[in-house]
Amino acid sequence: MNKKNLTIKETFALAIQNHQNNNFKIAEDFYKEILEKNPNHFESIFLLGSLSIQIKNFDTAIQLLNKAIQIKPDHANAYHNLGLVFKILGKLQEAMNYCQKAIQIKPDHAEAYNNLGLIFIELREFQKAVSCYQKVIQIHPNHAGAYNNLGAAHKELEEFNKAISCYQKAIQIKPDHANAYHNLGLVFKILGKFKDATNCCQKSLKHEPKNLITLYDLSELKEEVLDLNLKNRINKIMDSNDCTKKNLAYGNFLLAKYELRAKNYNKEFNYLLKGHQCYFESESKNFNKGIEYWLNELPKTKELFNFNKFNKNIKKINYKIKPIFIIGFPRCGSTLVEKIIASGQKYISTGEETNILNALVGQKLQQKKLLNLDIEYFKTRLIENYKQKGLIHEKSDYTFTDKTLDNFFYIGLIKEIFPNAKVIHCRRNALSSIMSLLKNNLRVVSWAHNLEHIFKFFDIYYQTIQKFKKIYPNFIYELEYEKLVSDPEIVSKKLMKFCDLAWDKKCLEFYKRKDLISQTASNVQIRKAIYKDSIKKYLPYKQFLSKYGDKYFWFN
Repeated sequence: MNKKNLTIKETFALAIQNHQNNNFKIAEDFYKEILEKNPNHFESIFLLGSLSIQIKNFDTAIQLLNKAIQIKPDHANAYHNLGLVFKILGKLQEAMNYCQKAIQIKPDHAEAYNNLGLIFIELREFQKAVSCYQKVIQIHPNHAGAYNNLGAAHKELEEFNKAISCYQKAIQIKPDHANAYHNLGLVFKILGKFKDATNCCQKSLKHEPKNLITLYDLSELKEEVLDLNLKNRINKIMDSNDCTKKNLAYGNFLLAKYELRAKNYNKEFNYLLKGHQCYFESESKNFNKGIEYWLNELPKTKELFNFNKFNKNIKKINYKIKPIFIIGFPRCGSTLVEKIIASGQKYISTGEETNILNALVGQKLQQKKLLNLDIEYFKTRLIENYKQKGLIHEKSDYTFTDKTLDNFFYIGLIKEIFPNAKVIHCRRNALSSIMSLLKNNLRVVSWAHNLEHIFKFFDIYYQTIQKFKKIYPNFIYELEYEKLVSDPEIVSKKLMKFCDLAWDKKCLEFYKRKDLISQTASNVQIRKAIYKDSIKKYLPYKQFLSKYGDKYFWFN
């Protein structure tokens, strides 16, 4: 058949056929051919816009989908697909608006609800995400993806039993749902059910044998899987044309484990750097914004140190509220400190990384309203959020922990809002923390995947702590990790005294607790008694970090 003699209808049929078979270039050419003949052919405009998302030509996608909306202002799918584009680009407010418009036009638009739920997950508005996924399931009761996403939202809300039920339902609907098996395994790991976690990761790999992310998580649970045959298979997967950047990142992290076992520290170090570089590249759209915020915008916010500019017309505070803030640089022993505090005779609720203050300050900085902020706003929102998380209630006598390490930026705010709060600064040898950070991939921390960024953030953290220690000399309790693991009883007794809590032997027997929960990289370590092995583990790598010695005075 002569291509030039094809009708628009025939050309469109060929475009659809190739589009469905993932022959994107051929489909694209057919759509364009139609639009040369009929520039307002709606179906071709819409589908070429949707195809442009698939081939990551986002500018074209936005242009075409907007044109589709001009032709058909009530086309729900065009709005939804625009929402999808803006979500990919990290423009979450625009993405939210378009998804909501799609739902307004078509109230049973399941995929728009699903996409909206993913947006709320990124915004850390997990309860709203739950509502979205529940709506999807109401529309499509057998939507395995929605159950998987609902499980993720419940996990973030620390509703682990609900998360487990959702993941199991997703697997029931779709028995080969590798991601649901993997996610279920991660929840079991949080709960300390390592045998169940291992089993789930193995089942996930059965359905996705090339997923190096799952394989890495399995190796954290069962190190013996790392044999020579597996090493060869990892290299083959990494060399394949379809290996994604994120998969490549975890391949490098896995190969680093092999070199550590052989004590080839130089090779291990280089694999770690390659892994983090690949990981950063896989998340660059989100991470670039995060780096600008954490390394430039937030540290230069002078208002965080000068509260004279704030409206201090603050109402009387409920002085029963005595939060314990645990701050520091990642991998500083903060999870250990939190478990010691929570494991005494008195029941203490633990918040781990609540990120509440981060979210509130970030929101106001984005709106450029920090200068005009009434501290009362922060107080009200903080207490409201802590109550929602179940941290403020009668059972705990209003004492709880918040282990959001980045709260060192907000010591001034904490002092103003909660004058009876306890602030514990967990301090560890700088290079020890930095090397531990490299070895434990903090997946969502933008600055943690590049040595220049890591050292810069450590410097910001160090300088900020020093400033606040001068402003509030008696408000911050210094706890040195190395001293804690060397003499846990003496140091933990001093810690509990500072917190106005009674010490007993249970403080150091936290690993025996059946209800022990942790979502941090220290999940496995805290289920063991305190040990000293980690104190000098950084020494073999000091030579690789030496170039930073002249740049940062705290280098040691």
